[in-house]
Amino acid sequence: MPESSIVPGARGSFSAKAAAPAATASTDNVMVRQWVTMPGGSMDARLGTGLVDRAGKELKSVLGTPRLAVLASTADSPADQVELVRRSLVDAGFSVQPLALPQGSDALSLSAAQTVLDALADMGATAGDGFVAMGDTGALSLASFVAKSWCNGMALMEYPLDLRAALEGSCTPLGFTVSGRPEMYTFPSATRFVYCDFDLMEPSLGGEEELYARALMVCGAVADAEKAFGKLWDNVEGFMGGDRKTRATVIGDAFRSRGRIISSSSVVTRDSLGFGRTFLRATRPLFSADVPSSTLLAEGMRFASRISAGMGEFAVDDVLAIDEMLDAFELGYVEDVPFSAEDLAQALKAECFLRTNKFQMFTPKSYGRIRLTTLTDELLAEHTGAWVDSRS
Repeated sequence: MPESSIVPGARGSFSAKAAAPAATASTDNVMVRQWVTMPGGSMDARLGTGLVDRAGKELKSVLGTPRLAVLASTADSPADQVELVRRSLVDAGFSVQPLALPQGSDALSLSAAQTVLDALADMGATAGDGFVAMGDTGALSLASFVAKSWCNGMALMEYPLDLRAALEGSCTPLGFTVSGRPEMYTFPSATRFVYCDFDLMEPSLGGEEELYARALMVCGAVADAEKAFGKLWDNVEGFMGGDRKTRATVIGDAFRSRGRIISSSSVVTRDSLGFGRTFLRATRPLFSADVPSSTLLAEGMRFASRISAGMGEFAVDDVLAIDEMLDAFELGYVEDVPFSAEDLAQALKAECFLRTNKFQMFTPKSYGRIRLTTLTDELLAEHTGAWVDSRS
């Protein structure tokens, strides 16, 4: 299938379903529980409202006789919500030790981990104690590293402040930056409980972290199975309309998809959540900070889908379905690209060779089958040229 037949970069040209309005929180009380298969165990995900005061009871059920609970939070964690968690832990019989966590990129380094590990040593924390973390993606990723590492593992409970932190920080934590290179030192999740309290997460609903998480949900559904993609498609309108029950269902499904993928016995399947991320990492330094990373991740999925379709390995209708799903989630397009097709090709090559010895990108062959594809210089030039032209 030639690239021209799928209209590179077409914006909303195929639209059976109009984009839904931005999400607004409803006042309905809801509670959904989702067990998530994870490597070496499972994660108990709770989604709804009124979850911040359940920490003590649930942590005690895992640890037995309560002793120490480390309550780690970022500077932007709501003080009243942190206090509710603290009281819950105290009421369950825990001695609570507060701990300040860095956030964002500041949390994603071995030096940040060393600081937290030193604090655990000073507290006398052991494998029989609990670690409760509240924060963003970076903070929860750091919490996974230290909880997994300390004394061969502490029970970890996480309260994400936004949807990206829920899906990525607790389930597939970001790796650490090494020598200025992001996500080079990777590690698995250690989360035993994740509580997505919609009241706690509500301030982030209109922000970039929410948009990025929507891109993660599309990526996970494509990587999982056609059934997962179809279910997300059916629920996108309710999700965007702010219905909390639908939101809980969609997030629970996203957890399940990500857990199923990273628990696979196949290395290729486990790595398939890299769909769109090579493009994101390669182009992030080429754009100014006002271009959202959520947009670049969405563009990465569009770009990779078109490469596969151009090779005759992915149906054009499926390319357009992914386009429409991204549009429905209000994930935008890049405007006024400040670099050439040659610059883009060079950046993609540099990003790939930073992590592997082959120039390969994750492209979809079908729903549930994302594979590494070797790109020739000619194929790369064709698609980078088409993408840059369509965005200029």
